[in-house]
Amino acid sequence: MIQHIGSHIFHNEWAHCSPTPSDKIYFFHGRDVLTDAEGHLPRYHQVMHLTIPEFRYLFAIDDQHYFLAWTDEKVSLEGFFYHSARDLRRQRPMRKALSGFTANHLNSWYRANRFCGRCGCEMVPGTDERKMVCPRCGTPVYPRLNPAIIVAVTDGDRLLMTRYSPRSGHSVTHYVLIAGFIEIGETAEQAVQREVLEEVGLRVKNIRYFGSQPWGIDGNLTLGYSAELDRSGGDQVHVDEDELSDGRWFHRNQVPVPDDDLSITSAMIHRFAEGGAL
Repeated sequence: MIQHIGSHIFHNEWAHCSPTPSDKIYFFHGRDVLTDAEGHLPRYHQVMHLTIPEFRYLFAIDDQHYFLAWTDEKVSLEGFFYHSARDLRRQRPMRKALSGFTANHLNSWYRANRFCGRCGCEMVPGTDERKMVCPRCGTPVYPRLNPAIIVAVTDGDRLLMTRYSPRSGHSVTHYVLIAGFIEIGETAEQAVQREVLEEVGLRVKNIRYFGSQPWGIDGNLTLGYSAELDRSGGDQVHVDEDELSDGRWFHRNQVPVPDDDLSITSAMIHRFAEGGAL
């Protein structure tokens, strides 16, 4: 999964510092990120000549520091091009994908909190921790995580998988597991039961925690669960057509297995297909 970066260490502690020549710089413009043809980021010594209002420290992996170029301009840099930020998921080794997703998460958070939600004044970065602060009323805003669940619903040797409807706005077209955001006032386990019932009309029992992962491309913290079909409510799938185009049971040896190891979805599907317990 994206957080599995081997012996490398991800340092997400905030620091008040300036970039040095070898530090790597993220440039975002809308939903795009600046890299070269091989997915490498520019280093500070390559962009020092550009007029950038500010470089904001993001994090470090081992001794490599990463910064965010704080600008609304689409910069031009020889040998570098803008690509969809979603392409960051294909970067390897895995620490490059984690770096890109996390940088995207922080960039989106910074841009969503440029003005105070209480008084409307322009916010400024904090100087003692990672936060945005209103200079007028003092309101602090900290990085936000959106908690979501994903659930592998099983019935013996069968796994329930679904496809998103074009109307849902999702770009994913292959079969996936049921997922959704945790609503205010409910537990993660209650969200599992609600999402399954809403999306495919089934009831589940024996909900078990599988694991979690950061998913910075959408600003999520994803909590993975498995659950067994409650047969007292039947096994007939009735999809919510606003969310899904299809939902069906796959036998263990017929499960469409993802070809990547990035997500907790892939980890659970692989585990089930290989005969492991969820």
